[in-house]
Amino acid sequence: MKTFLDLLDEEYYADSYSLSESKDNPNVVGGVSNNTKGVLHELLVGKFLNNDKHMDKHEDENKMSPQQVHDMLKSQIHPKDYEKIESKAKSAAEDIRKNIEHTYPNHKIENIVWTSKPGDTAKVTGIAASQKEDSSDIYITSKDKKTGKVLHHGYSLKVSDNPSKEIPASSLGIKSAGSKAQELFKEHQARIKNEFLDLAKVKKQPQHEDLADARKEWARENPEKHNQIKKYNRELLNKVATEHAKELQAKIKSGDHENVINHIRDIIAAKATPAEKAGVATFSKHTTYQTAKGTQHNTANPSIDYENILKNPKNISVHPSGSSVIFKYNGHTFATQSHKLDSQSDPLSNLKSAGKASVTKPKVNSMESDSNKSFAEPNSMSHVTIHNGGQDKKVKLG
Repeated sequence: MKTFLDLLDEEYYADSYSLSESKDNPNVVGGVSNNTKGVLHELLVGKFLNNDKHMDKHEDENKMSPQQVHDMLKSQIHPKDYEKIESKAKSAAEDIRKNIEHTYPNHKIENIVWTSKPGDTAKVTGIAASQKEDSSDIYITSKDKKTGKVLHHGYSLKVSDNPSKEIPASSLGIKSAGSKAQELFKEHQARIKNEFLDLAKVKKQPQHEDLADARKEWARENPEKHNQIKKYNRELLNKVATEHAKELQAKIKSGDHENVINHIRDIIAAKATPAEKAGVATFSKHTTYQTAKGTQHNTANPSIDYENILKNPKNISVHPSGSSVIFKYNGHTFATQSHKLDSQSDPLSNLKSAGKASVTKPKVNSMESDSNKSFAEPNSMSHVTIHNGGQDKKVKLG
């Protein structure tokens, strides 16, 4: 089974896509890249929600329509891979439709659009937002049949062949790794360059895409030296995690709760989108994953699900564990920030981190909990829908 750090290297969890990242082999079953798998999932979910017709907008950054992107990617992969992707997307669309109909019983779905590039979400909601502020892959517009009220539903779509519904929620740079991360990383790089002078002298050659590619070639040609660098990498990541956790815990102890809570919101993407705040939209993260029981789904509402925890920072504690920072509420883990390097194959890779939230949240004592006020009537119930043998089972979480 893949670990969380393995999943961080996969592209399906990203909130944007790039056709240039697609490296597919149509002659091999399983030769489909995670990037292509994720893009086709978005396009096909939209298609099935749109009465089996491709969305007519918006074009991607290459001026290609949703159907054109779909057809191009479909031609690049094996038919059996496409069948699996299509099946998961159809199941996901069914789950999303049921969720909207259950939460808004008087609403009828009117329109579905693909929001793959900057500015697309604003075209739907009328509210400006960066892709970080609103990571919706598709927007579904519904209309109340009685009142005529229109509501937009943004969905960030995730798909995985793995059995876990807990996938990365954020990708963060070195500035989110604590105040000592820059210094530790600088020392780490200097140590490598001083010990391996031949690596420090590596230059890009015509056969290389960039300098990083040249360093990767050096690593392949010097496996023993690269193994030693990997050891130093682990030491660095553990140091960063230890210092970062210590710093955050000290802030909690001193009463500097705001900075810690804001940091946790960045890690688990627990922020309302601008359109949610304006009262014109909802936002959900919808994950489709695979277990022995079949295709399953999880719907999360980041701006709501963890509010009772974040409103009680005195009960939050922070601990290091290897290269990760663990966030606990009354002793139970609810979030993780894993520090890593951009690439293990590049011996001088950059430092980054990624966060995830635990789907099963720690219970909050009713005496601690304030009533949550939500925006634009969002669905406040996170659930897992299990599709098995034609029967659906919804399980409430948290």
